[in-house]
Amino acid sequence: MSSVPAHEPFHERTAPEHPHAALLRDGYTAFAKGDMEMIRSLLAERVVHRVPGRGPLCGDYTTPEEVLGFYVKLFELSGGTFRSEPYAVMAGDDYGVALVHTYAERRGRTLTGRAVDVFRFEDGRVTEIRTIAEDQYGDDAFWSG
Repeated sequence: MSSVPAHEPFHERTAPEHPHAALLRDGYTAFAKGDMEMIRSLLAERVVHRVPGRGPLCGDYTTPEEVLGFYVKLFELSGGTFRSEPYAVMAGDDYGVALVHTYAERRGRTLTGRAVDVFRFEDGRVTEIRTIAEDQYGDDAFWSG
């Protein structure tokens, strides 16, 4: 009887984290601290952050300064309460994804939800971000009111 080599079960294997996943984690940590300089260092000169929907914050932010201005606006409109906290981050050479919990307070109302942020990378920097909210209509209403 021949023996079959024992293999580690697939679900017990762990691959090392891709550097772009670490970059995303660093970016969310900087965002939580309001460290716009750190975030700026992660963005390519030609970057776009696409925010779908019909609310006042929706649209394409097409320069690093516009992207950072969008983030500052989130903090301003929420009185500093806006949070985007990743609970899963995955990345490879060209793309990354973060599943996030979002939270904000504004004018006596509370926003809680989930979103997906999809990132594109070139030369170790973020060139594109697409934010997809779980409840786009709810997000639009929250930021509009």
